[in-house]
Amino acid sequence: MKLIEHIPLIKQMEIINRLNFFKEFTLNERQVLLESFSHLYLVHQNRFLFKQYDNDKQLYIVLSGAIMVFKHSHLVDLGTIEPGEFIGEGAFINNRERSTSARAKSDTIVLAITAEALTRLPNVIREKIKDRIIEGMSERIAKLSAHIENHP
Repeated sequence: MKLIEHIPLIKQMEIINRLNFFKEFTLNERQVLLESFSHLYLVHQNRFLFKQYDNDKQLYIVLSGAIMVFKHSHLVDLGTIEPGEFIGEGAFINNRERSTSARAKSDTIVLAITAEALTRLPNVIREKIKDRIIEGMSERIAKLSAHIENHP
């Protein structure tokens, strides 16, 4: 995973403006988030974003590319995280080690947010991030429930 330091703010704004995750954010809120509280990383194809049991506690929002999530112990593909979706919320929220592994299916750019950065964000931005995490987790629960019902 490589820190990306030289993407102009205007280009970063263009990327996140296209993503559903940020639809409720004003332009100013998007700019504050990008300038002060997050980092962009490039994860090359087939490289790990993180591995099961890592202590990395960041929340990652996929900006481009795709991340495959799986369990090492079972080598079971648990799904793909697409642009505008997030990964790592379990370790981020509960301050625990990673329960899955995540590897880039193609060259992927992610926006990383630490729990410490989240606490320093203006309240309105922090609440919008929390709302999106709750919505995303709710969608995942609904998908898992449907999967379980269809595969008894």
